[in-house]
Amino acid sequence: MKKSQLYITVLLLALLMAINLLSAERPAGGGHSGDLAEELLTGAYSLRSYLGGLPWYGWAGIAVFLATAGIAFALRDARRARRMLEEPVEKHVEPDTERKRLSKTLMEKYGGPDYAHPIIITDNCIACQRCVDACPHGVLTMAGNFAEVSAPDQCMEDTACEQACPVNPKACVVVNATKEIKPRPVPRRDQKNFMTEEVPGCYLVGDASGVPLIKNAANEGADVIKHIKEELENSQPEPKADYDVAIVGIGVAGLSAAITAKQQNLRYIGIEQDVVLATIASYPKDKPLFFKPESMPVRGAIPIIGAGGISGEILESWLDMMHSNQVVINERESCKGVKRAGDGGDYFIVETQKRGQQETITYRVRRVVLALGERGTPKKIGADNEGIQITRNGRTEKKVRYVLSNPEEFKGQKMIVVGGGNSAVEAAVALVARVRSTQIESGPPVEFRPPGDINEVTLVVRSNFTNDIKLENKLRLYHCVDEGRVEIYFDTSVKEIRENEVVLMDTRTEKEKAVIANDYVLALVGGGGPGAFLESVGITIPKN
Repeated sequence: MKKSQLYITVLLLALLMAINLLSAERPAGGGHSGDLAEELLTGAYSLRSYLGGLPWYGWAGIAVFLATAGIAFALRDARRARRMLEEPVEKHVEPDTERKRLSKTLMEKYGGPDYAHPIIITDNCIACQRCVDACPHGVLTMAGNFAEVSAPDQCMEDTACEQACPVNPKACVVVNATKEIKPRPVPRRDQKNFMTEEVPGCYLVGDASGVPLIKNAANEGADVIKHIKEELENSQPEPKADYDVAIVGIGVAGLSAAITAKQQNLRYIGIEQDVVLATIASYPKDKPLFFKPESMPVRGAIPIIGAGGISGEILESWLDMMHSNQVVINERESCKGVKRAGDGGDYFIVETQKRGQQETITYRVRRVVLALGERGTPKKIGADNEGIQITRNGRTEKKVRYVLSNPEEFKGQKMIVVGGGNSAVEAAVALVARVRSTQIESGPPVEFRPPGDINEVTLVVRSNFTNDIKLENKLRLYHCVDEGRVEIYFDTSVKEIRENEVVLMDTRTEKEKAVIANDYVLALVGGGGPGAFLESVGITIPKN
């Protein structure tokens, strides 16, 4: 019951009692005996015989009272509702120091409606598409070089879009929100010079910093070396240091940093646990790569021309740039530890280990640049006999592969691809077809291989596809499925790997589901991130 209804009921009862008393008969002699209770008990003060105990004017008074009270409360509720629509209700939001609040100027420029919805600050947007992928309600889309709010009225105040935005200050901000927006679980660093907050002298660039995109990584790699050179020129020399800078991880950011260090005449050491540009080298050679946003200036030391290109050609161009600058990288050498010198000197001790060797190598360096990727060491799928060796064409090799560098290596084979992300979907398509165009509107999205080259492909997905699957990848995959070229098993895991077959099981019940003839298994389920290594250095990653 509303308060207004309760008030009317109480007042009505009081009015009824008053009218009943006023309409009562008096004793024959007139006046009262002086004791109302006694008169009511003895019957000397009784009610008249009217309908309901009230005269006509009593009922008329009640009707007027109810109409007046009802209209008064209705007008009050209407005024309150109109005020809530015309004036924003004060938001009771706990202080959130991690969230970037908008200035009055930005609110006037981008604010929009009074209800909760995201806005895109185009000056900060790097077109990484993470906000679009994170939104479960289709509020955001990509429009050229920027994200765009296409359906603000569909926003359910999920706030995942703002959390996913990797830049600082944020390019995607949910305004008029009452929910707490948690910080992204990425290391804290100075956004201008990329130095980590917890380990002075140690810098973080590349994917592990939480800021994606090839062009951005190349720019950060060059910028951080230029900052280090300027810093060292303005500081006291450290005679105990053998190198000016150690660059750990030679992906896009690391290679850009290494080339810049060579050009700036710094004493550098480049350390890579695999091979230079290992992630790009693992892509199919015809995989398209994009340099977004197109409006971002190029400051890196590697050639980034136009909107993108084919991965094989880009890899060759960047390696040529490395060799022409006579840059030397220690490949297949893993960094095992980074720590400050214990003697109080201004340098770090960097410990590494060559693959297949037990000896620890030590470097003394002034500054450290961690240019780490997000993927790290490939994850195992946990199947029985996963390390099995097989013999194919007179050559002994491992049956389970964790990267697909060249799809053309496999022709007419029975292939199982394990994974539910973009890499697994792209690999499944590449084994049966070649991508015709990067534009999904230009007819059939793929051209199938000729009969002698096409593989028999089964895609095994542990539960379902990941949330960041690109639309064009889904269209290509389901085109292959519709044409009978790829078969998909959802909610399925690999139980056992045998020489010529693979046993599949239900992920939840672990009951055997199928036994499939098989030549090779591609396990594309991601890799262990750099979190443990960063924490060993002293760099913490915030937990949500």
